[in-house]
Amino acid sequence: KQSGILFYIPAWCTSKIDPTTGFVNLFKIKYKNINDAKVFINKFDNIRYNEEDDLYEFDFNYKNFTNKPFGIKENWTICTYGNRIKTFRNKDKNSNWDNQEINLTEEFKKLFSEYNIDNTNLKEDILNQEEKAFFEDLLALIILTLQMRNSKTGTDIDYMISPVRNKFGEFYNSNMCSEQWPKDADANGAFNIARKGLMLVKQIKDTDVSKLARVKFNITNKEWLEFVQTMEK
Repeated sequence: KQSGILFYIPAWCTSKIDPTTGFVNLFKIKYKNINDAKVFINKFDNIRYNEEDDLYEFDFNYKNFTNKPFGIKENWTICTYGNRIKTFRNKDKNSNWDNQEINLTEEFKKLFSEYNIDNTNLKEDILNQEEKAFFEDLLALIILTLQMRNSKTGTDIDYMISPVRNKFGEFYNSNMCSEQWPKDADANGAFNIARKGLMLVKQIKDTDVSKLARVKFNITNKEWLEFVQTMEK
């Protein structure tokens, strides 16, 4: 709180946002039943296998999934790029928390192969499935695909990886990125807090001196996402 004005930054606005595109995961995914899962899958514009890059791609328009502000960009493509760290209660270890590194594309291939789904008409074949276990596993993999922050319990492993390409066709990966981008999730949080400060400075600079007293220092989620998506590099 500064000068009586609340300066609040939700966690997803800082540490869990792709710094190169402004993409943020606004999905709320939970398996309820087969029909509900099919309704969710049907909202994707297209699901395909990219043979050249060896990954699966899901095209969608955020308007079909949420009423929350998502910035200036409606259409996105999430991809099964890279690995994710799955955190779960391990029954073989007295139900203690455990981690498993998941290769997304390979896990999707295994799932589709198990249910005789080829890569020709993916969305149609998925919607023709009738097994609860299939949709539970599929939704779990989509959740992992959208999981940008990946941490391993009891270690220093804590990295960010984005499921969307930036305008150069690259995926942000804090383990492999150049020096201009954050090297881990905490650094990404600090990076985006600094960008919020930059946004406020720009707002002040763009305001006539006579109207400075009217400047609002609270930033809405919509304004923030529009700002970072406009700044895409």
